[in-house]
Amino acid sequence: MVSKTISITEEVYNLLKKMRLPGESFGDAIARLCRTKTSASLRLWAESSEGWSDLTGEEIARLEDTFEGIRVTLRPEGVDLS
Repeated sequence: MVSKTISITEEVYNLLKKMRLPGESFGDAIARLCRTKTSASLRLWAESSEGWSDLTGEEIARLEDTFEGIRVTLRPEGVDLS
């Protein structure tokens, strides 16, 4: 298995850490979230989840942008994930 190193801010790291399931690696969490979370579903989830409902619109938008960037980066050539 090939691995890649990515750089994320501490803020994004902490957000991702909160989103991991028990026993899930960061890579597994990113893959799960990229497969199942669209910007719209992520916004709805964040607005309705305890501990995330206090995020500002700007913070949610930055999180959406981060995950969209991950989705685009990880998208195999010729595959449409929308």
